[in-house]
Amino acid sequence: MKKINFIFIFLFILALVSCTTPTTYKVTFNDMNGEIIETKEISNGQTLSYPAPPKVEGYKFVSWTKDVNSTSSNVIYNATYDRLKFKVVFYDFNNQILDQQEVYYGESANDPEDKLEINDFVFFGWDKEFESVKSNLEVKPLFDDNKYIVKYYDALGEVLLETEVNYGEKVDAPNAPEKEGYIFKGWSAKSDNVTNDLSIYPIYEIIVYTVTFYDEFGSVIAEQYIEYGKSATSPTLPPKEGYKFVKWDEKITNIKSNLEVYPIYEEIIYEVRFVDMYNNIIKTEELRYGEDATPPTAPTISYYTFNRWDQDYRNVTKNMTIKAIYNKENNSYNTSTADYWLYQLSSKYDIEKTLLSDEGINSFNQKVLSDYSLTEVKDVLAIPDTATNSFVKNMIEAYTNINKYTVYNHETNQALTSSEKTEILNNRNLNNIPKTVNVKYGIITDFAWMRSYPTNHYSSKYSMDRFQETTLNVGEGVAIYHISLDGEWLYVQAENYNGWVEAKYIAECSFDALEAFANPAERVLVISDYVVIEGSHVRMGQSFPLVSSNESTYTINFPTRTLDGKLELKEIVVNNDNNYSLGYLKYNYKNVFTQAFKLLGIDYSWGDKEKDGRDCSSTMNAIYRCFGFMMPRNTTNQVAIPSFGSKVSGLSNSSIKNYKPGTMIFTSGHVMLYIGENASGEAYLLHNTTSGNGECILQSLNSYGGSKIIGVLQMQ
Repeated sequence: MKKINFIFIFLFILALVSCTTPTTYKVTFNDMNGEIIETKEISNGQTLSYPAPPKVEGYKFVSWTKDVNSTSSNVIYNATYDRLKFKVVFYDFNNQILDQQEVYYGESANDPEDKLEINDFVFFGWDKEFESVKSNLEVKPLFDDNKYIVKYYDALGEVLLETEVNYGEKVDAPNAPEKEGYIFKGWSAKSDNVTNDLSIYPIYEIIVYTVTFYDEFGSVIAEQYIEYGKSATSPTLPPKEGYKFVKWDEKITNIKSNLEVYPIYEEIIYEVRFVDMYNNIIKTEELRYGEDATPPTAPTISYYTFNRWDQDYRNVTKNMTIKAIYNKENNSYNTSTADYWLYQLSSKYDIEKTLLSDEGINSFNQKVLSDYSLTEVKDVLAIPDTATNSFVKNMIEAYTNINKYTVYNHETNQALTSSEKTEILNNRNLNNIPKTVNVKYGIITDFAWMRSYPTNHYSSKYSMDRFQETTLNVGEGVAIYHISLDGEWLYVQAENYNGWVEAKYIAECSFDALEAFANPAERVLVISDYVVIEGSHVRMGQSFPLVSSNESTYTINFPTRTLDGKLELKEIVVNNDNNYSLGYLKYNYKNVFTQAFKLLGIDYSWGDKEKDGRDCSSTMNAIYRCFGFMMPRNTTNQVAIPSFGSKVSGLSNSSIKNYKPGTMIFTSGHVMLYIGENASGEAYLLHNTTSGNGECILQSLNSYGGSKIIGVLQMQ
């Protein structure tokens, strides 16, 4: 019974204790200064984890220590540290330990200099600092053998003075070295108490100069302070009417002294140009500021009346271009006249302005001569004076159309028989061409046909005779290669064709005579459709050497043929009228259109067989021959002129306006002259055609058909 009671009592007490003892505890962690770092609550039996201790400079963490003064069940832990100590070892000159000291973190070691034994050396300190020690140190003495080098340098970095001295001695500085544009301010170091090697450099200050700018009246405009060798900046000058600033009287670059600078002015000369409505310069005048210009007499411009100048030309204060203002006359011209088309053209172009200079026309001619395979044009005067048998024979036999069409007797109009055709072929006299042909020369003395064969019998039909190649004009020069069997025909090379010509129309002459005739000092040019001189029919574009002239007449050398076929030049007097021009015409729109419309209405004639007719390409040749152009005879050769001719694929009423009037327009086997647009803006062409009445006509591009066009020849 007693045992049972004891157990019961024990369990009762244990239960009572369990009811009064806390189940959790508060644990506080403090740093070394008692400041709380962290607080935790833990349960009975729970393992305590410690926080990371705070780092404290100069101290080493040891442990967390329970505060023994804690009376409650809660617990306080304090961080405990040890103060760091470092070992400082001092050595002597022999690297033996001189002194050892233990020093707390941040405190200083004691200087043991008094323990050093110094013999031949100069002690001047320790190799490390030992104040506020924060690590173990080994400290050694610094010493020298008591000799030092002192160097003084000049402004260029060259050694000015070099000397060796003992410790503590003085070196006198040399005289200050000069440096242009600078003031010497001292040396970079002192040498009064030398304790180490020294490199001493001069110190300079750049000189600053004053540059004073004045106006022309002596008033200060600006004052600038410029370092030696640098440049001043030109200030803005007040304007001076009628004058322009040229320069300052002193150079303001590379300044090396104080300067007083004055401006230099130049009087402005203004240029006043008076121009016509096409901006062609009529007069140029040079004037001073404020002067009045003197206007010229306004030039006469066809289809316009001068009205006024577009600006006041008095009190000139600037360069000026003063333009003439014109009023256009009313259009009362017929569309079939050159005036109508020139009137239309004058709104856009100066119709009297030169389109190509003599040099430009010569350049065109050189292009024509540059490739015979394209243009079939030769300078007769440049033809070799001999030719081979094969060369001449090949030229003659190039014509092969005798059997292509029916050939008719030109007197009876009866078709020729085969034997009669053979007679024509035999008349070419091919078997008598010498091995080497000596070229002869001649001049045409009358309207002359050039034929495929030595005959006047015609092929196909008379109006379109296929034997008719072209016509040679009076005065044209030819190279003579061969004579027919009957002696009545000569095979010749003219400028743009070769073929058979009746001998009675050729006056034989020397090369020199032909050259003198073709290249005279001055020439008289036929500018009408044709004239008759000494009974000979002479057509537009042909010229003759001028012998003399007066106000009403020209005396020319005219070629005639003697009974024995030789050249005889006769001095013939012709009137100085609208049929002739002294020299080639000035190449401008006015003259081109004037010449073109002289041919309007003339009959179409294949190969120019009729004296009063022309074909399409001959019409173009006649026009441009008046200006000195060399032209191929046929359309295919004309459009092939290098640099000037080109292919196109159709032209419309708008696209043709990309080309200038006077451009030659080509279709297959045909050529036309583009003459611009009428008052309604419709493009027109002038051409000699078999269509309609068979004559030279005007026709709109639209009615002709722009899609037919395959090429152009630009004559500008």
